[in-house]
Amino acid sequence: MKNEFDEARGDEGLLSNPEADYQMGMNIISGLEADKDLPEAVILFRGAALHGHPGAQYELGVSYCSGRGIKQDSEAALQWFVCSAKNGNPKALHNLGVRHSIGKGVVKDAIQAAGFFLPATVQGHALAQFKLAVMYKLGWGVQQKDEEAEKWFALAGETGANEAKCSLVELENQENDRARWFKEAMIHGYIGNEFYIEAV
Repeated sequence: MKNEFDEARGDEGLLSNPEADYQMGMNIISGLEADKDLPEAVILFRGAALHGHPGAQYELGVSYCSGRGIKQDSEAALQWFVCSAKNGNPKALHNLGVRHSIGKGVVKDAIQAAGFFLPATVQGHALAQFKLAVMYKLGWGVQQKDEEAEKWFALAGETGANEAKCSLVELENQENDRARWFKEAMIHGYIGNEFYIEAV
């Protein structure tokens, strides 16, 4: 990772607009640029990331994590997720919350997980809102508060996580990813599939 940051000066002449490079990288990975391939997206993301673009930092982390257009490197992925989270990217904050909740590449720490989920929730990240709601409901990493749990469940529903827009009794009776995660969290020390699935 040090080498990538050291190379920033050499890349400056190649980049005129980190946002444009980030958008082009996103177009490549979404298939809108059929004549370009994934390694080209990684080059664009890296250049924009080195210039502080939080979205590009996150996508570079995803690329390293999954081996998308570049050799898989979990340590580099984590470092880019941290950079992106420091710049306030809600996806990166959510990712680090998930990682701390299950101990994926970091120390397992529910308090840290909640600390990463909270700034993502404020930015409207529905999955982080849902997970923070469950943490408040169970008193895991935060003080148990039913009113906070209900608030975050409601907000998660309003921002797109429709599965979370219901009472806890209804949630326990549903058969979807969030309901399964909630049930698993209650049964197995507050860790379940939903947390794991969302940690790239």
